[in-house]
Amino acid sequence: MANKQITKQWFDATIQNNFVFGKTLETNPDLCRRLLELILNIKISEINYPEREKTINLRSDSKGIRLDVYVEEKGSNRSFDIEMQVSNSDNLAKRTRYYQELIDGDKLKPGQHYSSLGESIIIFICPFRFKYNRHFYSFHERCDQELDFILESGVTKIFLSTKGTIDDVTPDIKAFLDYVDKGIISGDFVKELDDAVQLVKSNRKAMKEFMTYQMALLESEMTGEQRGLAQGIELGRTEGTESVAIKMLRKGKSFEEIQEFTDLPLQRLEQLANDNRNDT
Repeated sequence: MANKQITKQWFDATIQNNFVFGKTLETNPDLCRRLLELILNIKISEINYPEREKTINLRSDSKGIRLDVYVEEKGSNRSFDIEMQVSNSDNLAKRTRYYQELIDGDKLKPGQHYSSLGESIIIFICPFRFKYNRHFYSFHERCDQELDFILESGVTKIFLSTKGTIDDVTPDIKAFLDYVDKGIISGDFVKELDDAVQLVKSNRKAMKEFMTYQMALLESEMTGEQRGLAQGIELGRTEGTESVAIKMLRKGKSFEEIQEFTDLPLQRLEQLANDNRNDT
């Protein structure tokens, strides 16, 4: 059943699918470069080969991230992260903050000076509406008291909304956003991009990679659910045992008697007795 569902997901997938989006730009670095040029209105001579699903996990006890497309401009110290963000969650600002912190931590090696950090641009492509109905939103750090005083941290965060209604982007960007939003094919760039998407979708090796990737995600989710269930059961057992201990305390039973029945440590029993002193 899982295989059939994943196969259907593959055939139904559009460029909004993270895997298809990342794989298309990974196998077509020139398209990735040109997309960045369109969005940012800059010239990029060449980029390092796009790294799809770049994983950054600086510490084993911290939350890692998986980037859709991460590229660096050759001959400069400028990097770009492009994310296809389909879900309209309320944590996008905090997400970009965390992504930026981990990207910087990954780039800055031990002993390197902070000045070695280059310009970093994070782009979120979102098929949903933002406040003010714009297509394009760019953010920089600036002084609250002097708005024209920008903190030169080298960080730019951009959100592109396919649902914007204001005429605030070029026709090429609008055509790209319409393609992401509704699959409308218009203009030379979008036609070339759609050809690349269809080529990825017709590639059996890519399909197998997608299915393997989705199965791994599914297994990870199931493992997480099972882990949560086990923790819940254990918590229930603990709470149930402590409930029994409290009832015995209220009946005046000694710590020794309660320990023999519940196996709770003496320190925990003393704490329960203090917490429920008025009831015993």
